[in-house]
Order: sequence, then structure tokens, then C-alpha cells
Amino acid sequence: MKVSEPRMTLSSYGAGSEGRNPAARQAVQAAQAYGRATPDGGGSSSSGQDYSGDKGSASGEEASGGSGRAPMDAANLLGIPSDQITPAVERALSRLMSRVDTLVTQLETVQKHQQELARKSVQDPFTGLLSRPSFMQILENEIAVSPPPALPRCLLLCEIADLDVLSKTYGQSCKDAMIAQLAEFLRLYIQPPHQLGYLGCNDFAALLYNVDAAEGWRRTQAISDRLYRASYFWDGQPVDYRLVFGVYQIGPGESLTTVMGGVDRELRYSLARMQPAPSPE
Repeated sequence: MKVSEPRMTLSSYGAGSEGRNPAARQAVQAAQAYGRATPDGGGSSSSGQDYSGDKGSASGEEASGGSGRAPMDAANLLGIPSDQITPAVERALSRLMSRVDTLVTQLETVQKHQQELARKSVQDPFTGLLSRPSFMQILENEIAVSPPPALPRCLLLCEIADLDVLSKTYGQSCKDAMIAQLAEFLRLYIQPPHQLGYLGCNDFAALLYNVDAAEGWRRTQAISDRLYRASYFWDGQPVDYRLVFGVYQIGPGESLTTVMGGVDRELRYSLARMQPAPSPE
């Protein structure tokens, strides 16, 4: 079939060719519309065809790459007479569709990676609890609420007493296992809407809603009693460890510094009461 316009070679489909060849200009516009309309990289035509293909293919049938996809109908895609579709346009369009699919796949990979980074920034990878930055941000936001809520709020701090001694006796692996077990134990007894986080080293913290200081201390005693009745074994030997707590009720006009300082003082008082009194000389 004789073509009514000069056939465009592959080299002519370059910079500036869109203005000289209407078919080429329409091909570029259609390809751009394809990329915007199909974020998943699939075909957007009414026939549901996929137009990505091998770089070396010279026709829609070859662009299918033997994958079972329907051959590309360039004239139907561009909405122009078939006699204006040259082999060079078909090859360029096929390469462009393949490039669009590649870019979409790369974008999806980057987005998944960013989502994973965001998840890890919120969740501590060791314990699965809120990470220190996330918990501290939640606590700071809660303290800054104005006016303060009428219901009481408490900050609870928890540590394993004598952890350094236990680590020296049983080893670092036993220490890590105790921290992981305590994280699971606290998760069972401090559930949403309360906030529970791991601050690192040997420190766990919880933000308790509608709980005053007296109720907070009662809860710490209940947690200690349940842990005491639980059994923890390392290398077949039972290992007893104790918890030490600090509870501080958040008052009006507080700051993150005053709240953290207050709960840390309470924890130090509790730890001092657990130590045996020095024997008289």
C-alpha cells in the first residue's frame, strides 16, 4: 500500500521531528497520556491491551515478546489512519511503553522502601514496641494539649533491676532475651489506647490515660506479681529478675523535661528501696 506521506526513518524520530510529522507528534502525546493514565503500568485502551515490549521489536506482534499479550494496534491507540503509522513510529512507541513500565516499577519499589523506612522509624525493630523518637513525640504532644484534659494521665517507667549483674552472670544473650520477654509481657498488660514504648537499654515507658498516680502504682504492683509467678529459664536454669517502676502523674503547666525528670526520680526512689540496707560496722 502506497503511503501518502514520506516514510519516516528511525533517525528522523528525534528532537524536533514532532513538528514536522503529525503522526509522530500524536504518538508522543498518546504515550504521555498513557503514562499518566496507567500508574500500574498496564494498558489503558478500551481493549485492555498491554503495549510494553522488547526494545528490539519492530512491530506490535513482536513487542508481545511471546508472553501471550495481544499485539499492539498503534493506529487504534493513536486514533489516526493506519497509513500514517510507520515502522519507526511503532518501534519508538513500543520502546516508550516499555520505558514507562520500567519507571512505574521503579517508582513502586521506591515507595515500598519509603513505607518500610517510615514503619521502622515508628516501631522499634528489637521489641516491636513504639521506638523512642515516636513515643517521646506522642508524650510531648500529650503534655502540650491545652487546656489539659480533665481526666488524669500518668507516665510509667519500667526497668529490670540488677540487669548488669544478670548480664555478667548469664551473658549478653540472656540479657537480650529477658528484655524481649519483658516487652511481650508488658504488651499483654498495657494495651491500647495506652501507649507503650521501648526507650532503649533497659527502659520501657507507658503513657496511661484516665489513670492517676495511685492507680498507676497499683498496676505496677500487679505487673510485678504476675511476672514473679511467671517462669523464665536460660540454659535450662530458672532465672529470677525483678522489675523497678516509676510513676508520675502529669499535671498542668508541665513540660517534657519536668515530666521525664519526675518519673525518673520516682524510679530512683523505688530502686533505692529495693536495695538492702547497709550493715553496721
